[in-house]
Amino acid sequence: MKPNVKIGSFLMTVVMIFSVLIVSGCTPMSLNKEWSYKSGDKELAIGVYIYSLDTAYQQAKSYAQKLDDYDESKDSWLEMEITDDDGKKEVASKWIKDQAKLMCLSYLVLDEQIEKENIDVSLASADEQAETYWNVGQYADYGYIMPMKDDLEPYGISLESFRYCSTEYSVKYQALFDKLYKEGGSKEVSDEELTKYFNENYTDYSYFTVNLYTASTDEAGQSTNVAMSDEEAKKVTDEIDGYVKDINNGKSYDDVLEAYMKANDIESDPATSNIENLENSSLGDEVKEALEKLDNKKATAVKVGSGENAVYYFIYKRNIKDAAKDYVADETKKANLISSMKGEEFADYIEELTTKLDYEENTSAIDKYEPKMFFIPVEPTTAAETSATSEE
Repeated sequence: MKPNVKIGSFLMTVVMIFSVLIVSGCTPMSLNKEWSYKSGDKELAIGVYIYSLDTAYQQAKSYAQKLDDYDESKDSWLEMEITDDDGKKEVASKWIKDQAKLMCLSYLVLDEQIEKENIDVSLASADEQAETYWNVGQYADYGYIMPMKDDLEPYGISLESFRYCSTEYSVKYQALFDKLYKEGGSKEVSDEELTKYFNENYTDYSYFTVNLYTASTDEAGQSTNVAMSDEEAKKVTDEIDGYVKDINNGKSYDDVLEAYMKANDIESDPATSNIENLENSSLGDEVKEALEKLDNKKATAVKVGSGENAVYYFIYKRNIKDAAKDYVADETKKANLISSMKGEEFADYIEELTTKLDYEENTSAIDKYEPKMFFIPVEPTTAAETSATSEE
């Protein structure tokens, strides 16, 4: 697994970092004599290693949970063989340590490359975001106040450490990516390359759905779905199938959509439209498979679910080439396209640079910390406890 994948998701993870001192825009220095890795005049505090160890631990745990003999009440999974997203098999504890080291070297490489490329990085917004997460948590806007410092400070983790290893790293990572791949960069991606990638990997589609069930609310205010009878469902699917046939016989999508809305007294557009790479889409598998098989400017219908949860999809696919020019011309969409096209290549580039980095490793400090320090046993819930909870 590439380190940017884990580090990029740190804001959604409870991270454990030791206390370090930071000067904005610089590598943090340890408040004590312990350090973990250093290269030139850049030194990582032992806390940076602990943060990385924890991040790797959380990822390894997600892999271990797929094992048949995983037991959340025991730390024995740390000595089991796991398989990561790249298909690599390794004993969990060793995988965690290897990844923690790789992440630390990635920090050093990123700082080195930022300096080498003479990139002026503004960290003000990153620092503000980190402080918000630290004091009120990630979900304060939704009314949930869960300060990250409550979880981190008991481990001796400072705001400065959290800031450096999380939001600041993310900003610097993106800044280096932009410097290399955008206009004028050493790895600049031309509009021609982007257009080719866009045409080969993106899909322009629209769909709307019709329920094959009816919804009702009982006296207690509980909503329930009731599957349509076969006759009722056939009436609905026949109508949608007719619109599919109209498209495939040459009628325009706009005309067919208008006819559907008029026939069903629908005032606002019921369709969802998007242009995206289906590999990263949140669409259901049935819909994605239908789009992949569908020819340009054609339609199809797909039933998803069954019984009281059945839904009928009307799906239309446009010619992606018709959207290429405007898509690439939009700066925001172009930036996202470059990230999609070159994100994995950039992660590989950073990882390759870690193999060439001249660094020192403070094994006497690192060896004091083991993955099992993050293990918190989860005791199984008894049937009686479950029943008592549901009755409250």
